[in-house]
Amino acid sequence: MARRSSNGIRNLKSAGSSVAKFTGRTTEKAAVGLFKWATTDHSGMSDALGRMPKMGLLDTLHYIAVIFMIQVAYAILGGIWIFLLVAYGIPYLITGSFSP
Repeated sequence: MARRSSNGIRNLKSAGSSVAKFTGRTTEKAAVGLFKWATTDHSGMSDALGRMPKMGLLDTLHYIAVIFMIQVAYAILGGIWIFLLVAYGIPYLITGSFSP
């Protein structure tokens, strides 16, 4: 009887170990993917700066400031658009499709 119990305990330890390894690998993959996504330039500003023509210092600073302000305005307008879609568009579609 004791031998049977020790086999069961050993199997439980092995299962716990494999679950811990699987959880660790999955967490690592998720964290790496998240950090790669977070460090990616989604705005295209690095491409715009790479295509920037040769200019003087003040013109370059002005160009960078203008590109940055355009990107910030785009992000704000995009956030407002998504908010309006979720806050007003979805309820309108739900109530509009069910009312006569």
